[in-house]
Amino acid sequence: MGNLYWKFHGIFEDIYYYVTALPRFILYWGEKSPLNLYTFVKWNIKKYPNENAFLFKEEVLTWKQASDKIDNYSGVIRSLGLNKGDSFALLMDNRVEYLLLILAAVKSGTIAALINTTVRGEGLRHVLNVANAKAVFIGASHLDKFNSSLTDEERGNLIIVGIEDQEQVPSNIQDLTNLEKNSTPCDEETTTFKEACMYMYTSGTTGLPKAALITNERAVRMTYFGQFLGFNFKQSDVLYNTLPLYHATGLLYCWAASLRAGNAIVIKEKFSASDFWSDIQKYQATIFPYVGELCRYLLNSKEVPEEKGHKIRRISGNGLRPDIWEKFQERFQIPEIREIYGATEGVTGFINRAGRPGMIGRHRSADKIVKCDLESGELIRNEEGRCEKVNVGETGLYISEISKLATFDGYLDSQASQKKILTDCFKDGDRYFNSGDLLTLHENNWLSFADRVGDTFRWKGENVSTMEVAAIVNKAEGVLDANVYGVQVENTEGRAGMAQMNVSESFNLSSFANHVEKNLNGFQKPYFLRLTKEMQTTGTFKHQKEDLKKLGFDPSKSQDPVYFLNGDKYEEINEELYKSIQSGNVRF
Repeated sequence: MGNLYWKFHGIFEDIYYYVTALPRFILYWGEKSPLNLYTFVKWNIKKYPNENAFLFKEEVLTWKQASDKIDNYSGVIRSLGLNKGDSFALLMDNRVEYLLLILAAVKSGTIAALINTTVRGEGLRHVLNVANAKAVFIGASHLDKFNSSLTDEERGNLIIVGIEDQEQVPSNIQDLTNLEKNSTPCDEETTTFKEACMYMYTSGTTGLPKAALITNERAVRMTYFGQFLGFNFKQSDVLYNTLPLYHATGLLYCWAASLRAGNAIVIKEKFSASDFWSDIQKYQATIFPYVGELCRYLLNSKEVPEEKGHKIRRISGNGLRPDIWEKFQERFQIPEIREIYGATEGVTGFINRAGRPGMIGRHRSADKIVKCDLESGELIRNEEGRCEKVNVGETGLYISEISKLATFDGYLDSQASQKKILTDCFKDGDRYFNSGDLLTLHENNWLSFADRVGDTFRWKGENVSTMEVAAIVNKAEGVLDANVYGVQVENTEGRAGMAQMNVSESFNLSSFANHVEKNLNGFQKPYFLRLTKEMQTTGTFKHQKEDLKKLGFDPSKSQDPVYFLNGDKYEEINEELYKSIQSGNVRF
């Protein structure tokens, strides 16, 4: 479709945002606002007491039944000695209890720290300490990891409550089911918009996870964004969620937004490509969210009859790559896709309601795309010391102005919070949130995601976008998924391109080399390949790069075969070739 078509769609999006959405946004926001997540539940109990609220496996809870559970869990929290402002950790896979405990925390004025289920060892100790958690509600299948990560003394300082999942709760651990039977519901605590209701953690791909402060205000803002700009839930909708509930997209943008409509949510423990479409049909789902490479996993799966004739009317999320957008939409007959961009701790976000493939939304006045060093993310200021905006067709750092309306609540670590704030960007005293993301500005104010700062690298004096290269690599015959990054090579400047790839039986190294030669510039080529059966991703299906950068192309550091583009063909790297490359005897 031409630029004129998307120009008009962009105008319609802007009109919707400013005329319809923004006034609704402003009217709700004041420090004395009574809204929190539990407020929406109370509305639904009054309006839809006997309608389905939560579905998990064969378990079904109506809003009235869910309300009784929330009351009981709030009593359990209070009986453990937790008072307003105290925090507890949630460490379990997706399940009904997870969401009900969060709502019970809001009701009781306590704070739920949402622990990434993949964290272990030092990382697990860190996230518990940062949150100052007094108790842990934990799925029984995670107890071994928990016990091996903490010392006896550290465990002794925590109240541990087990929840039966794939495994039963051991007899020496308090069981939530038993505690619930003897609990007395606590009175609802009065909370303000500025008080914390939960802690969410960054993925920790470049260090230990940071705890982002989620206030009642931020949580409610996310529900607004998800409902009125994203999904537009109806009470009759059935939401199917496979995303981890410790992550903002699945929890706040998706499920919490649906609380405003009172529709049912189907909770899946973990994403399963083989179960996905049969579940969609079983529960008659109408909406689902996505993140990262989830859509690619579905597209790479075998065709099944259930993927046709479903009732899905809209999907929304972030990370649907341009190279598969239209293929995914056509194969699975998705009427509407709304790609979003945002960060858990971010100030503002974008949404592409028009469904333009590859775009994340529209550029507006409070958001700035500024010139920077594309590898380091360091701002390029002019002679007056001010930032300069990029031009159409250019890529820059996305920063967003911090104001009373667009707040930055930061992390529990104040030093980490300060590192995200840029000052004096366009005038003395202004403050901007540094997203750490590179965005590209297109004609008519459209935006696309380019890369994370630190992922883009320089080679042969040129900036290389890992996203751009990955999109081309993924089009090669037999490539199921590719993760592109830069690696250090001794006696060279910059970083050379490398790709970790998961491939099918049809993949051929010679054909792939031809594809690279025809479609990529010399500085863009992945000179090194790592073929693997399992891609390294975060819990939200985003590619991990830091550990792979450390492995480099040394064949002795993993079991995966590693290859080098030697001339016009890929050659498997052995110890001798590795040393020749590092010594500079092999030129490329």
